Amino acid sequence: MEISFTRYRIYRECPWKYKLMFIDQRRIPLNPKSSMGLSLHRALEAWLSEGERTEESLREALKSQWLGQGYPDDDTQELWYSKAERILSRFYKEEESRRTRIIGVEKEFIWTLADHEVRGMIDRIDQGPDGSYELIDYKTGPALPNAGDVAADGQLRFYALGARRALGFSPAMLTMDCLAAGGRVSAPYDASGEEALEADILRAASAIEQGSFSPDTSFCPRCDLRRGCLYSGEK
Repeated sequence: MEISFTRYRIYRECPWKYKLMFIDQRRIPLNPKSSMGLSLHRALEAWLSEGERTEESLREALKSQWLGQGYPDDDTQELWYSKAERILSRFYKEEESRRTRIIGVEKEFIWTLADHEVRGMIDRIDQGPDGSYELIDYKTGPALPNAGDVAADGQLRFYALGARRALGFSPAMLTMDCLAAGGRVSAPYDASGEEALEADILRAASAIEQGSFSPDTSFCPRCDLRRGCLYSGEK
């Protein structure tokens, strides 16, 4: 069993949702927000991986990586594209003030957990002047989290565990770079709880491999696949 954070998260939300998405291949349609978010991630990956990092090249990266799906009409797409341009313009100005250096963009890790493989892709890894490492995850939601939210974030902790197990370093700092909200929030990484997380990933991977997909109906109100689901009650 190969398990990523997305697979782990979806299974923990609702095993039946996992079955619908990864076995039955049901897809959540793109909407303007999710489509713009994917476009921003792709643009930043392309821009940060290339040699020239000017504001103009960042705009070109957005243009080349833009997804046109998920918009009801051209006018709506144009509005969201303009929003993405404003977000990246602000990002560029903030990027100029960084004192860290980038050592990884979309950095993959793979490590073995019992009979399974744990795989992930870290948006960005920076190294500070003191040699310490910072894991950065880009977010496109409208609100800024607090430091406690960042320290407890499941995705960042999953990635930090992957960095320790597969990449040979322990991050000192976890950061959410909130592109749309216009700010970065960081928190020191506390490695306590790694054993519990590792055990929970193992339980989820083993349960998936065994075909255990009992629904968790408490998640139904927040599920993007609730329409037509046998257990949600929505047609």
